Amino acid sequence: MKGPQLRSQLAVVAGLFLLYAGGVGTAFVVQNAAHGRLEAQFHKSLEVLTTLPHLRDQLRRVDQTTDQYLATGQRSWLDRRNDALDEVNNVERHLGQFLTETADRALLDAMDKNLTTYLAEANQWVSRRRSGRWNAGDAAHAARLGRELAAAAEPLSALGASNTAQLRARREELEHTSQRTMTVILFSGAAAALFVALFLFKYMTSPVSALREHARKWALGKAWNFSVPGAGPEVSDLADTMREMAERLNVQFAREAELGKLKGSLVSMASHEFNNALGVLVGMTNLLKVNEPSTPQGHRAEHYEIIEMNLRALALAVSNLLDLGRLEDGRFAVRTRRADLRRIVDDAAKALKPLYVRKNIRMEIESPDNIPPAEADPEALVLVTTNLLGNAVKYTPDGGQVTVKLSIEPDQRLRIAIQDTGIGIAPEERQRILTGHRTEAGRKVAKGFGVGLTIVKRVLDAHHSTLQIDSAPVKGSVFSFVLPRWVSETADSALIG
Repeated sequence: MKGPQLRSQLAVVAGLFLLYAGGVGTAFVVQNAAHGRLEAQFHKSLEVLTTLPHLRDQLRRVDQTTDQYLATGQRSWLDRRNDALDEVNNVERHLGQFLTETADRALLDAMDKNLTTYLAEANQWVSRRRSGRWNAGDAAHAARLGRELAAAAEPLSALGASNTAQLRARREELEHTSQRTMTVILFSGAAAALFVALFLFKYMTSPVSALREHARKWALGKAWNFSVPGAGPEVSDLADTMREMAERLNVQFAREAELGKLKGSLVSMASHEFNNALGVLVGMTNLLKVNEPSTPQGHRAEHYEIIEMNLRALALAVSNLLDLGRLEDGRFAVRTRRADLRRIVDDAAKALKPLYVRKNIRMEIESPDNIPPAEADPEALVLVTTNLLGNAVKYTPDGGQVTVKLSIEPDQRLRIAIQDTGIGIAPEERQRILTGHRTEAGRKVAKGFGVGLTIVKRVLDAHHSTLQIDSAPVKGSVFSFVLPRWVSETADSALIG
């Protein structure tokens, strides 16, 4: 069963984000409405609390002007008293606009009732003072009016406490509303993100990851038997395209493998024929030299030397071709055992002696007296050393020097290094020469098939070693590799395939 198309998946994701955006917008609208309502109530309570002190001041002014008029009888104090009463009434009306709670209005009504009672009694004393019937005894009785006004104003304290509590409660409610809104937004965002992640993982990430893992494990020559379950049409089409590509690569790989086998067979056949012909030539050369009336001298000896040198060089090239054919066919077995490095190097140098003597090249071998044996295949190492020495001699000009150094590494492994004073190799060409390619300078100096270093690399790979190259143009080269010391009589075997 195929999953939804990529376009549908993107539409679902986009719709989910739009839904989330709408939910967030709605949450903010609701929050703003709640904030507006609470803020209005907050301002009302705040207005009440700021108005109550003014009301108390005006009540205190009423009491003071009443006392001053009763004490002095001056008309101006009576006018001030009336002004204070008018201000009290104005403040009460203003305060009544902000009292929304029934209990608060009841407190204001109680204060107003107490004030009315106070004013009724105070007006009686004012009338007595105005009519001239005021005496010392009346003054003593009128002195308690201030206490009665203070009692009348007691509901204002309760009203202030009530609005203070309301103010605190509304502030807390405002904070809780903000927290709830933010919590809803966060949880809804997390839920939306989780849903999108799971959705994309199921229909996009997981199928693509499965396809990638299969592609990573697939190898040339293997069938591509893989389908992506639950993937959308786009990913399925990609998997089908990769399967078609794998099939085309397998067809090409099979064709190249057949061509490679044919090439190997031809190279092996031609090498055997060359080898047989060389054997005949070497035999005939030795027979001619032995049947000479006397030891060859002068130009005749030089001619024999040239023939022998070229036969030896041709034999080395043919041997490389034979070994390369065996390497490619998987018939070249490496069996590690005790290997005497000094003897291997001496044998390789002896085999190449006619070549470097002809070019007047100094061959030196530097080795500690107690160099231990290595764990390697002696016959394979002779092949490696012979090729490396042959290249050093081939690309070193006449009168140069080739040095073979055997040494013990700090980790007790053994190193073989072959140093020459030849044409050198540019850094960018060091890896290319290991795959059969020859440098332009190398083609000008000497002929050959360019397979020697390929054989060296394959043999060293079988020994789990690496050929290291330190070289620069015109400054010579150093080819080296390391091998483990021989520590056991048991030998591991490896096969180059």
